[in-house]
Amino acid sequence: MSMMKKLSNGIPAACLAATALVAGTMALAAPAHATAHDCQQYLSNRGYSLTATRVNACATGSGGSWVDYGLCLVRLTDSGVTQSHAENACDLADN
Repeated sequence: MSMMKKLSNGIPAACLAATALVAGTMALAAPAHATAHDCQQYLSNRGYSLTATRVNACATGSGGSWVDYGLCLVRLTDSGVTQSHAENACDLADN
């Protein structure tokens, strides 16, 4: 059945537009939650335990500013994460 045929079977255009808006909003919101998670996953995959300090550092790093990135970096390295791993993790948090 063609798309035009489906649309002409009584599905209001406003309903389709609302569905597209909600789906688009959800797609935009998802990455904000994934960035701190990506940072944490990166650290975990490299053998670091996810302490409260490291989880909070990743969350701070997802703030989007250079200050947040710097705090993420300092907190991770202070917790025993190597400089290069901390840089990569904070980069992931900042995406």
